[in-house]
Amino acid sequence: MTAVLLFWLAALFILYTYAGYPALIGLLAKRRAPPACALLDNASLPRITVVMAGYNESARLPGKIANLRALDYPQDKVEILVVSDGSTDDSAHVLDDIAGVRTLSYAQRQGKAYALNLALGEVQTEFVVFCDVRQDLEPGAARRLISDFCDPAVGAVSGELVHRPSGTQTGQSIGLYWRYEKAIRKAESRFHSTVGATGALYAIRTRDFAPIPPDTILDDFEIPMHITRMGKRTLIAPQAHVYDVLQTESAAEKKRKIRTLTGNFQTFSRNFWLFSPVQNPVWFQFLSHKVFRLIVPYALIITLLTSALIPGAFYRVAFLLQATFYLLAAAGQWIPATRHNKVVSFAHVFFDMNAAAILALLKFLSGRADAKWEKT
Repeated sequence: MTAVLLFWLAALFILYTYAGYPALIGLLAKRRAPPACALLDNASLPRITVVMAGYNESARLPGKIANLRALDYPQDKVEILVVSDGSTDDSAHVLDDIAGVRTLSYAQRQGKAYALNLALGEVQTEFVVFCDVRQDLEPGAARRLISDFCDPAVGAVSGELVHRPSGTQTGQSIGLYWRYEKAIRKAESRFHSTVGATGALYAIRTRDFAPIPPDTILDDFEIPMHITRMGKRTLIAPQAHVYDVLQTESAAEKKRKIRTLTGNFQTFSRNFWLFSPVQNPVWFQFLSHKVFRLIVPYALIITLLTSALIPGAFYRVAFLLQATFYLLAAAGQWIPATRHNKVVSFAHVFFDMNAAAILALLKFLSGRADAKWEKT
């Protein structure tokens, strides 16, 4: 009887996390009116500072500056501040001759959070736009972000990360995950507020920024969530596109995921208020979207083991279906040619994403969490 109860509790938990919550937040979002902020004209747009931190990005920086200069935003209202985080290439000097761009640099690499804290001490504009060096912004992205601050209840606005098509089946499976994830975030945004922002592009009022611990892994989680705690909303601006390329192999995406989820554990451990429905205005979204995803891998293990132990045809079929799914995932891991198959590719990516949650917890508990990110 205990095994049966465990099986159904775990199975329903998985079902709620992956399907029930997305469906529920989608229905709740439809009951809310869409945001009514119109695009601001040039005269109404405020001055902004675009802040980027990078490590050894000298090859990409000139192109990124050109991308920012092509924004549909009055250039006399755009300041650009680049922080070279202990770069050993020419990042600190490659922009010296470009007007309107300031560079801060230091010798020892510290991580993105340290760089952002340093940069925000230099920002004088009303708004700051955070972005990364790698991705390209579409011309109207900054105007859309800033226009959404017409509502004083809005404290942060995130862009929409758009992935360019992938040439591999694994990349397409990863893209499917991201489309699913974005649909949830858009629903959360319309309902009330997303849980964090998209690190590739988001904006806040400069006065709302509070320095974060310099070893923080996820600035795009901690900064917006502290603003949310103040009673303000974090939105996604679907028209504010920022373009990136998908990982083509699951191993690289798994590495990125482990780092992100390790950052989640770090933030949880430092901000217990997140778990309080009194102190966290997005407590429901936080638990359902962030916390429950980290528990799903253990629920998957429980459903597999209990279905193997419980007598009865239903549980035998359930066990065989799960075992088959994991065998397909194993095939994707050990026989690369099988990844061209959609089902194998999906199983492989799904398994890796859930394994990443377990590995991230182990990494966090071991004390090996590092704010410095190595490129994949």
